[in-house]
Amino acid sequence: MVKTAKAIAVTVQEMVTKSTTNPDELGTLANQLTNDYGQLAQEAKPAALTAENEEIGSHIKRRVQELGHGCAALVTKAGALQCSPSDAYTKKELIETARKVSEKVSHVLAALQAGNRGTQACITAASAVSGIIADLDTTIMFATAGTLNRENSETFADHR
Repeated sequence: MVKTAKAIAVTVQEMVTKSTTNPDELGTLANQLTNDYGQLAQEAKPAALTAENEEIGSHIKRRVQELGHGCAALVTKAGALQCSPSDAYTKKELIETARKVSEKVSHVLAALQAGNRGTQACITAASAVSGIIADLDTTIMFATAGTLNRENSETFADHR
């Protein structure tokens, strides 16, 4: 879902660039934006259902809906700019709408991050435990090979 949200941000930025350089390509980008948002909306359903609590789930839904409204407005502005590519006011409106959509993408990402705090904590803990286990395995390997033996006659095998 994060990947899809970032793809939306990239498409929005491309729309801003094409609004001044090549407005004819805005239709293709608007179509891409629509497809990416559809994908995000599909991915948001299970993310909202599996969130830590109902409040976070509804927050994710609300942010994704707000992003949808922003995307729809941006697609409308892109269509208006394609109809009159030299209209400076329409370009300005498209750029302002794109800025708002980018902001809404960051809100969606923040909502997802809030929903993943518990999951992220588990991943971090599992990673730390894996590191400790790897360190212990390495120490055992060196001890078994005899490189950690004291100078007297005791061996690791005697203590194991």
